[in-house]
Amino acid sequence: MSQARAKQPVSPPPRVSRDFYADLMRATQSSRFGFLAERERWLRGVNVEGREEQLFEFEMLLRGVERSFNLHNGVVDADARPLVTRDFHTELGDVRDAIHRAIRIARRLLDPDSDSKLVFRKYVETQLADDRVRRAFLEEELDQDTPQESLFVLRESFESLRNLIDHLLKLPTCGLGLFSDVGNLALREIVLNRYFRPFRPLEFHIEYDRIHSVRVLDLLAQQPQDTRPLFTTAFLALFRLLHYLSYVGRDGEDPPPPRARVVLSLVRSEAVSLVGYLRQEFATGVGPKRLKAVGLRSARDIMKETDRIAREVLVELESEPDAPMRAAVAFTTLLQGQVVALAEALEPGGFTGEQAFARLAAPEEMALRLRKDLWVFGQLCRVTENALAGDSLPAAEAALSALKSYFGYFQEGSYQLLRYSDYEPFDRFTALLMELPWPPEGPSIRQRLTEDLRRFSQTLESTFASVSRRVLLRGRTFDRAEAEALRDRFLTSVPR
Repeated sequence: MSQARAKQPVSPPPRVSRDFYADLMRATQSSRFGFLAERERWLRGVNVEGREEQLFEFEMLLRGVERSFNLHNGVVDADARPLVTRDFHTELGDVRDAIHRAIRIARRLLDPDSDSKLVFRKYVETQLADDRVRRAFLEEELDQDTPQESLFVLRESFESLRNLIDHLLKLPTCGLGLFSDVGNLALREIVLNRYFRPFRPLEFHIEYDRIHSVRVLDLLAQQPQDTRPLFTTAFLALFRLLHYLSYVGRDGEDPPPPRARVVLSLVRSEAVSLVGYLRQEFATGVGPKRLKAVGLRSARDIMKETDRIAREVLVELESEPDAPMRAAVAFTTLLQGQVVALAEALEPGGFTGEQAFARLAAPEEMALRLRKDLWVFGQLCRVTENALAGDSLPAAEAALSALKSYFGYFQEGSYQLLRYSDYEPFDRFTALLMELPWPPEGPSIRQRLTEDLRRFSQTLESTFASVSRRVLLRGRTFDRAEAEALRDRFLTSVPR
């Protein structure tokens, strides 16, 4: 029988879908991929609640500080008052508050053991009389060989910068030259950091960049290869800007803290970058004239409304306490409208009405979809495990083909809805499927597959239980009939 099989042409294994989103994000980070991969490994080991969100806020603040010193991102009327006579006390105070918050987050992300060791090493360095040895300690610190060291160096620099700003704010005035010099110091510390240098405009990170819409994910999965990356980049940029805006007044302070103005400077800056992308890369590469027009119209609307918000709302940030929240609301309305417009371009007539964005990005729908797909994934793993334990090789191959096919479906949608902390076991299982010899013959390979499937089934069950406990799904019963219909769709070729 084995000889007969050897004479038959061996069909290639079913395609295991690569993670399109991870590939796209890595493409935006090609020059720093090694450092970012090491940082990902570090982040997985950080034992802090909400570590991904804390890292997002930290890097948002770094980028906001960087952009705040570019006067084009603020609101400075050079005609009404020459820049050289302007007092930058308020802007410097905003930056000081952002730096203070970044220091607090850095302390949380540094595990106590690493932090204590680094602080002690810093203390020893200050006590050394031999400058040769001190120089060696300093060079070792600035090498930033690990993410922990890199974060510690940045925190130490920010503490020094905060102390400097505190003294500068006691001066009667803070002129343009002083403000620019502080900006140069801050920018140098941020840009030279090895592991926590902020992302560039339209550079994305798997740790926290998401498309928060099941409908949009489904639409993107249907797009041709030349169109999909362009729309995906635009959606990722819009959802990131909305994520930034959620930090304006997030802590319930009234009025919002001074760093809210730093966040708004960042939003304005990256909105302008998105406009450039829509006008250039998107409009020139998307293909059909109808979609080109959508990109150009979106760019025009974002630019027009951003200028209006700056002209009518941002100019009042110093004088009116509620101005930051009014600006955040206006930006949020604008960006949500653009998400709907791009989705409408992919599915004309599918997204209408005043609550279109709320329906498009409903968190309940994302949780329901993830719960259903996790259950089906577990069912297919059990079917495959049983088939591998049987005597029929064709049945085992059919079950494994169905599982691989389903994994492609899962990775295009529900994989993106997982929390970052859940990615690791899914990524390991992906690697297993992609490395699998085809056809999977031999008792040792089948035994290994059976054990891996059993372990991964346990992961799926625990993740399913965790999702089911979410407050969003309280009172929402599990639609077993719908889930079974999806399962059976992938099992049509598997003997039952």
